[in-house]
Amino acid sequence: MHYIIKFKLSLFVALLSFATVVRGQITAVDDVANKLWEAIGGKENWLNARYFMFSCIGGDNQSAIQGERKYLWDKQTGNCRFEGLTTDDENLIVLFNIKTTSGTVYLNGTKLDNPRTTADIVKEIAIEFEKDAYLLFLPTALEGDNATYTVAEEKLVGAQRFTVVNIKNRKTSFEGAVDGQLYVDSQTGQAQRWRPSQVSNYFVISGFKDIGGGLVLPTRFIGNDTTTSITYPLAAALVNIEGQKFSRP
Repeated sequence: MHYIIKFKLSLFVALLSFATVVRGQITAVDDVANKLWEAIGGKENWLNARYFMFSCIGGDNQSAIQGERKYLWDKQTGNCRFEGLTTDDENLIVLFNIKTTSGTVYLNGTKLDNPRTTADIVKEIAIEFEKDAYLLFLPTALEGDNATYTVAEEKLVGAQRFTVVNIKNRKTSFEGAVDGQLYVDSQTGQAQRWRPSQVSNYFVISGFKDIGGGLVLPTRFIGNDTTTSITYPLAAALVNIEGQKFSRP
């Protein structure tokens, strides 16, 4: 009898300790998530923002677009306007929807009539959009039912202490998938490094900019290989835009 009571008491203590540890872990994760949101202006401001204008320079060398890639994006509907210069020095405008990947293409001001060519270009630009939006909006990857994140560890890099967060979101608001480790400044909550899964390289994050609407986003990503550099010369949250921007060149 004494043994049974002692066993039950030990089991109760063990379960209580386990619950305390789990509760502590959940609290730690929530604290980091809150800090991340606060560092970019708050989750509510992100949810309330609808229109974004941004441009991107850099990235891989496989793009059919040279120089600056410009976007106007309606986060609510998925409508997007792309402007850029092809490697053949032709002005390209693509009006499409990132959710449906359907749209129209204008080359040097003339609408393309070939459905297959149009579909191929729209698909290519939709992929380009996902890659370019991926880093700019990376701190917002915690949003949505598809997002999961855990605190991996605390890590000291030089004199700076980071909280390493494992983040996975198979479908973000910008339709891309995010999977990797985010190094978060333990004091400010700002994302400072990004290490994508299945990739040996990582990005050092900087250039935080007030883009309007109470939001602050990073605009400079430097790869540790010193050859990969991605910057966003233009980044702005807009209150209103002309509807024809998504329907006319």
